[in-house]
Amino acid sequence: MRSTFFGLEIGRLGLQAHQKQLEITSHNMANASTPGFSRQRGEMTTTQPFTYPAFNRVETAGQVGTGVEVTAVMRVRDELIDEQIYSETTISGYWESRQTMLDEMELIVNEPSDSNIRTAVDSFWVSIQGVANNATSIPARSVLRQNTITMTEFIRQDYQRMESLRSIANERIKEQVSHVNAIAEKLALLNDQIAKVTVMDDHANDLMDKRDLLIEELSGMIKISKLTDKFNRVNITINGIALVQDITANKIVLEPNHSDEGMVQLKWARLDEEVTVLGGSLKGLLEIRDQDLPEFLNHLDNFAGTLITEVNNFHRDGYGLDESTNNDFFKGTGAADIDLADCINDVENGLNRIAASSSIVNTEAGLPGNNDVMKQIYQMFDKRLLNNSKATMGEFIGAIVADLGEKTSAAKIKFEGQTRLIASLDQRRESVSGVSLDEEMTNMVKFQHGYNAAARVISTMDQMLDVIVNKLKLY
Repeated sequence: MRSTFFGLEIGRLGLQAHQKQLEITSHNMANASTPGFSRQRGEMTTTQPFTYPAFNRVETAGQVGTGVEVTAVMRVRDELIDEQIYSETTISGYWESRQTMLDEMELIVNEPSDSNIRTAVDSFWVSIQGVANNATSIPARSVLRQNTITMTEFIRQDYQRMESLRSIANERIKEQVSHVNAIAEKLALLNDQIAKVTVMDDHANDLMDKRDLLIEELSGMIKISKLTDKFNRVNITINGIALVQDITANKIVLEPNHSDEGMVQLKWARLDEEVTVLGGSLKGLLEIRDQDLPEFLNHLDNFAGTLITEVNNFHRDGYGLDESTNNDFFKGTGAADIDLADCINDVENGLNRIAASSSIVNTEAGLPGNNDVMKQIYQMFDKRLLNNSKATMGEFIGAIVADLGEKTSAAKIKFEGQTRLIASLDQRRESVSGVSLDEEMTNMVKFQHGYNAAARVISTMDQMLDVIVNKLKLY
């Protein structure tokens, strides 16, 4: 026979269950704007019915329910969408870092505009032609000298700024590695906390939300693989080597790269092995630092070195208006130090020392020198002297600047595409895990009525017990 107080217990369980659901609803609403928060729901199940099947059970007409309880609080999460977002965030981080750095490279060469190294080189060749057309013209020589000064300043400045940008990329790599290590430490700590909750047969919902948010941030910096064990700990690997193993973080250390002065290389702290970065913003920065910038610097240096050598070879064989010869037109060895030669830059006699003629100029006899030297220098403009004899001096600067523009445009298009894709995935995740205030308000009303109904059951049972205890009389 059931207890007289049987109904009170059912009412009590109903109160507790609906109160718990109201608390969960309140938690959801409070965190509606919290980044990374996943909507939570209580799993309500019926309690064990009375009586339990057995040979000695009380003979009753079937089982009677004993109430309800919240057996678990679960977060609503689609791990497949999470994995997609991690993967696409890695790609997005790569293209974003490349676009940012390539944009800065374009700013250095000041493209697109009319005041940059490309236009300065074009103006230099035009002024060479001007002197070739009128070898004794002082104004033409003055324009050539000024355009040469402008061009060499652009070459030196662009080279120095690109070198500085490479150092900036190196510093950003250091910052990102430090951030990766900090996230790894946090993940290891969260793994420990989550495992302790899991072994108690509970769900560490908020802790797992924090961890997933960190994993998403980490995936934007470096390509990772993730595996979850039976204690809900995540093991994070980079190219097969553990960054986070259970409750331990394996740090990445920065060591000087002895083959590249001033630059750092990434190594595992415990393995003395170089870290292989396969994706993310770190890969983008490493590519810019170790490939794109050195390539541009080498191209610029080759151009400047070839220009110095070829022009000086012709110029030394020529004669100036003052009959001087064997003078260099440029000084320096490459892009870092290219400049107009001191003898040409001299304020008083420099213009007369520009060697345009292959013979002595006899100005007193009215016989101007020929323009053979300047013609040879100008014709050099169309010779294929660069890029393994594939590019002319005139094409080369325009080609490397255009190549930079194409890389920047491609990175921008890729990054914008990834941004749209991730936004779409975020919307899908939000539709699953996000908090809908309208839905939560509806749930709140539903659980409030459920709570009130359970309270009414207790009140009714109280009235019934009052009749039994106080109003039944013995006759």
